[in-house]
Amino acid sequence: MLARLTRLGISCDATSSQLRSAREHFGRHNYLRLPSFIEPGLLRLIQRYLRSARFEEREYKVGRDLTLTDNPVAGVLYVLMNDPKLFRLIRRVTGCGPIGCFTSRLYQMIARKGLAFTWHDDMANDRKVAISINLSGARYRGGTLQIRERPRGVCESVPNLGFGDAIIFRVAEHLEHRVTPIVGKLPKIAISGWFCSRPRYSSPYRDLIARSESEVAARAIRKQKSRAFPSPNDVVKIASAVVSQTTGGETFVANIGTARCYGLNQTGGRIWELLAQGCGLHSISAAIAREYGAPRRDVERDVLTLVWNLAQRDLVRIA
Repeated sequence: MLARLTRLGISCDATSSQLRSAREHFGRHNYLRLPSFIEPGLLRLIQRYLRSARFEEREYKVGRDLTLTDNPVAGVLYVLMNDPKLFRLIRRVTGCGPIGCFTSRLYQMIARKGLAFTWHDDMANDRKVAISINLSGARYRGGTLQIRERPRGVCESVPNLGFGDAIIFRVAEHLEHRVTPIVGKLPKIAISGWFCSRPRYSSPYRDLIARSESEVAARAIRKQKSRAFPSPNDVVKIASAVVSQTTGGETFVANIGTARCYGLNQTGGRIWELLAQGCGLHSISAAIAREYGAPRRDVERDVLTLVWNLAQRDLVRIA
């Protein structure tokens, strides 16, 4: 598997032969399919929150769709996709050159007159490679990606019906693409995104954390109380809707249903890693004290403080 988006971020473990085969296919056909790019458990979680999401019709120069705006799912997925590991893989497969950021929209297409796209090239805004990720919960009809070279007509027709599958495809002046209209009653829900050379995002989650902290502070004022401080004997479980990403010594933790999130430094990221492995607070404190050569009592206090902060944001549950 070339790449997969999991609850712990992007995993890229392709072998040399897999990368060589992927490059050859992309070079010949200008696209590549990434089967099960979103792991099934995470996909079910995303679909659960999208069932009640509100999509609003939006018009672009090249067509119309129903777009999801200002939604926790879209915000968290945007951060998870801005991962240097994924950027490196895309560069190795496509040869597109440096990638500074990932931008996207989460949309829905239904069988309604006017909801379709004309041929276009996506060359604006320093876009290098495009991606379409299928988030649908049922097999729709239509909604097929078509890619053509301008003087020669349709050269590739690429349906994307696999749940969680992704298709990456080349953005270039000599190429155009479109998505065909939906047929029937079932909608298509997908992410349409672009890997861009500029701007360069070093920490794309800063704005999301700032909004989350404002919401957490306002909620604490309304309730006039906070959760009890944990003890070393408490059992801590990561909430089912929580995902995380570790890049450059920083770990981003977020609830995909609420967008409440928290940023961790390298030590905090190690504590989070041990929590994700199911370790208890005693064993986590012992491991951190041993690894960092710090006094056990001081480490235990820091671990409990971090757990309390995570619980305040509904990222963990303390039993």
